[in-house]
Amino acid sequence: MILRAKQGRNQRGLCFGSSNESGLESAAFVLSHRGTQLFADVRLSDKVPEGLLVIDDRIFRYLGCSDNSEVRLTLESGEIPYCSELRLAVSSTKNVDNNAIADAISKRVNDLQDDFEGLILQIGQELVIERLGICFQVLSFFPKNEVFSAARIAWNHLEEIHLDPKDKATRFNLCCVVEVGAAAQQADIDNGPSSDTSHKQMRYKAAIAAIESLAENYSNYDSSTQFCGFAYSDEAVAYQFYDSQTGESIHSSSLHSPSVLIAFVEWLRSIISSHEDKTSNPGDALRIAIEVASTFQDLNNYPTIILFCSSGVHSAGPNPVKTVKRSIGNSKLMIFSLNLGLDRNLELMEAIAGITNGKAFSVKKMNDVNQVPYLLNELSSKGSDA
Repeated sequence: MILRAKQGRNQRGLCFGSSNESGLESAAFVLSHRGTQLFADVRLSDKVPEGLLVIDDRIFRYLGCSDNSEVRLTLESGEIPYCSELRLAVSSTKNVDNNAIADAISKRVNDLQDDFEGLILQIGQELVIERLGICFQVLSFFPKNEVFSAARIAWNHLEEIHLDPKDKATRFNLCCVVEVGAAAQQADIDNGPSSDTSHKQMRYKAAIAAIESLAENYSNYDSSTQFCGFAYSDEAVAYQFYDSQTGESIHSSSLHSPSVLIAFVEWLRSIISSHEDKTSNPGDALRIAIEVASTFQDLNNYPTIILFCSSGVHSAGPNPVKTVKRSIGNSKLMIFSLNLGLDRNLELMEAIAGITNGKAFSVKKMNDVNQVPYLLNELSSKGSDA
């Protein structure tokens, strides 16, 4: 359903549509405008003209709307609870020290009530409070809707609010290794009510969503940072770049803009169908990826992270744990294992990450991937201190 937006007041998170609007009901919806999506509660009113949605002022601004903008509404099923515990990262939009900002706000936390009351928040969501010159980012809350990683904010339900100063993003080189064989094309990632199998997504789609989230949220694009990418099933396939001077095929490029990651994602989509019946050989894929990514330390001093997106299935090739141990040598590479699916080999994925003092993170729901950019930044900060 598409309605025209009208800016309302601070309406405690409520948006109002016409009681005569066909197909509209009082419920939680996802509001979408130009790629931005937010949850909001919609209520019906006989005072609102048909075709119009009066949007809470805060949601209106976060969506980037103007009056009469088209907003798409998608009805969401499932209960979204009120959270009792909320953790936020705090950063200044005016170059004030983040530690000082977090300390000052923690002493006046009730001043934030009008900014948060009634909103439905998701993990990773950012809220800019212009009058304070502060950006808040949602790190976690409890309880939450496990499918959408969403929760409602009501001040009288909140028992604890934790404010953490946001770490400055660290530049890092990136190597993506994505499983695309038969194991990656199993559909067991929740994208809706867990009891509804029609909402299950294939594992490789979660990997793609994670890379897309990183493309959107990585803030240190630079001509000196490096990127390479691989897909694998029974064998590894390198994503090809081309030397601008010679036209020759090369395996890596500068990570100068989001377009590099988006082009890699489109390439993954283009090859997926040709791998649907193939086995998984993570050992050889990681060996080749480590060989290429290890060269980045000769080009810059940034930490290098291998984002290994896999179910952990090992049905062909050498033992991946032993292969990584042999291949890593004295390299300071770190592996971030993104464990995809419900029936995944978690032990293997954790072992691979552990060899490099990296990190393993499980994805059971599509919304889990929203945390990947922040976890990678956390890992890169550890690497830059090494």
